[in-house]
Amino acid sequence: MEGIINDNLDQQSQRSGPNGPRPFFTRGTKVNIISAEHDGRTLWYITSDGTKVIGNKVELDAYSGLSANDKSHFFICYRAQNAGIPIIDMADAPDKLFFANLPPAPNLPFRVTELFPEVWATGVTQAVSRLPESRKHVFVYIHGFDWEPGLKLELVPQFVQSYLAHPANSVANVLYFGWPSYGWRKKADDRSIGYGEQFTRNGLFEYFEVLSRKLKEAGKTLNLVVHSFGHQLLNGMINPGEGHSIPTGIFENIFLMAPDVTYLAVQQGGVQLRNMRRKFKGPHFHYNYTPLKQLAKHVDIYYDPSDYLLYVSSKQFNLNENTAAFDPRPDADGLTTDFRNLGSYGDEIFKKDPTLKLEEGFNFYNVLDIIKQDTSPKADPLFYGFLDNDDEGMTKARNGDYSGINLLKTFWEKDFLMKHHAYLFSCRPVVAHVLQRLAGVPAQPLVPEEEAPIV
Repeated sequence: MEGIINDNLDQQSQRSGPNGPRPFFTRGTKVNIISAEHDGRTLWYITSDGTKVIGNKVELDAYSGLSANDKSHFFICYRAQNAGIPIIDMADAPDKLFFANLPPAPNLPFRVTELFPEVWATGVTQAVSRLPESRKHVFVYIHGFDWEPGLKLELVPQFVQSYLAHPANSVANVLYFGWPSYGWRKKADDRSIGYGEQFTRNGLFEYFEVLSRKLKEAGKTLNLVVHSFGHQLLNGMINPGEGHSIPTGIFENIFLMAPDVTYLAVQQGGVQLRNMRRKFKGPHFHYNYTPLKQLAKHVDIYYDPSDYLLYVSSKQFNLNENTAAFDPRPDADGLTTDFRNLGSYGDEIFKKDPTLKLEEGFNFYNVLDIIKQDTSPKADPLFYGFLDNDDEGMTKARNGDYSGINLLKTFWEKDFLMKHHAYLFSCRPVVAHVLQRLAGVPAQPLVPEEEAPIV
């Protein structure tokens, strides 16, 4: 993978390889990165001559090594825009979609163009039809929460490299769905769900209906991947309110990765959650993932008990309460108040609580079990490997005490926690598992080596 040194290096940022010392790299030098390794939590890249360079001093070109066709993807813009420039600040949900080609042209303003369903669907279908027949799957990828305002375009090459560089890859193209997912948490949930509701009320599923039909005619499939906080948007999209409906059979598969949403979204009939941030003055949240089975043939849910950021999210949603055993008593409107995260627990709480009824038709996978049972060589950190996270606060949380979950830690250890949250779901074992599901390998329940207690 190609990279550019972004600073003048010294003995603290460059280490000699097996060929002995060499002059320190200087800013702007192009290097060929062939591998990576961790020293503690510090990532070091290894160049073709064996020299080691500390990770934050190299800017990687994640598209490198891919063919021209594999570098070419699409940005779907679900943001307001002004003269073709996506608006970064908060704005009302648009009533139409826009698009741009990826990667963006260097040294030019990033602009989007109105998306016309038939024309766009024809263009995407023609592009993927030029690939080998085995490359039959198109992904729509909805990203998660953004800590800072932006388009999050840096996620595209990371995702693309993880899948398209895999030896068993069958993915043809990635349609990156960009939406405004940042802001203070007290407003972000409301706004994200509202954006999802407006998506469906404005008839925007039509774009994907047309694309799905044309892909099927060409022997291809359309699939949906959602990560983290993108599940709040998704919830609004599939629960648009009375007088509105969602289409049927658009996607072949839906993959929910680290879903940052209450685990009760997958119980029969869903759940109505008290909007803690509005202190009973605003609308409450209705979560119900049952309609996903109408959208797709298969729905696979990947969760991670060691994802610290999702425990922080649960605590933020519940006004920083320190208990996981939230008040079970309904209030005057019959609302429940359990905000434990689907991305943390999957279906494990349902297995231990006979009073809860899990909606049938969902497949659940603990990514830690997938990785433990993987027999292939350990994934090179160059390909978005991650470090295990055995934080004691998460262990306490799964026993009912959230006092060890600290929002400030997400600032102190942001880089480590963000990489774990993002890359754990794009590491080689999980990518291989997803590719098997795309190939139609039957869902097999994993047998975990051990189970943590659930409150």
